[in-house]
Amino acid sequence: MSSKKSLLSKLLSKLLPTNFTIRELDSLMGKCGCNKFSGGRGSGVGYVHDVTKRILQFDEPHPGKELYRYQIKMVIKFLEEIGEIDI
Repeated sequence: MSSKKSLLSKLLSKLLPTNFTIRELDSLMGKCGCNKFSGGRGSGVGYVHDVTKRILQFDEPHPGKELYRYQIKMVIKFLEEIGEIDI
């Protein structure tokens, strides 16, 4: 399993990564104090931050498991809001 630091480094590379998977996101969010939940329509997935109760939610990518660019941007913004990264 990758470390929080290496997952953040991959997520924040100069060019948005095209190979950041939902599994890596699950791991990163867990290390940032978030719990995953299913919600919304069939493929909806979300994360709630334990301390701030902020929520990140979107449709899980399919058929592949790599996040789309707009999802990467949402994740980065969310991590900024909960104080996990400074940009």
